[in-house]
Amino acid sequence: MSDKTNDAYKRIEDMIRELMQQAEDGEGHPIFIGMKIVVPPGSFPGIPPSGGPGGRGNSTEPEIEVHRLGSHVTLVTELPGMSAENVQVLFRDNRVFIWAKDQERQYRTGAEVPPADKKTVEISFRHGVLEVSYQIAAKEQENPSSEG
Repeated sequence: MSDKTNDAYKRIEDMIRELMQQAEDGEGHPIFIGMKIVVPPGSFPGIPPSGGPGGRGNSTEPEIEVHRLGSHVTLVTELPGMSAENVQVLFRDNRVFIWAKDQERQYRTGAEVPPADKKTVEISFRHGVLEVSYQIAAKEQENPSSEG
């Protein structure tokens, strides 16, 4: 490997170490859903470009739209080409994670959202558009200024 390649790996390692240190110091809580490092063609000798042989160019991270009206929240994201049985939705505290995968493509995304009352969650999936609606958890409704 060249010195340039080693320097890139060292910078990535330093960034990850800094994130973990900040979490230990109480400055944040990093959540790693997946990591995708894109290497432009010809950037580092000896490393194949992403999307080519050995790359994972079939993963997409779609944006999640968050709409809040009073205590009702609706999340919308596009997952073109997917079928409902290939979609998973997970709520954890004030985060939502969405995964979808078939033999041709995969989607992974997450967003900060108002905490869900899990008994009220309704999911619909039509024409490649996922819509998740729910009521905000009761304790969050009583104290809406507890963000942050």
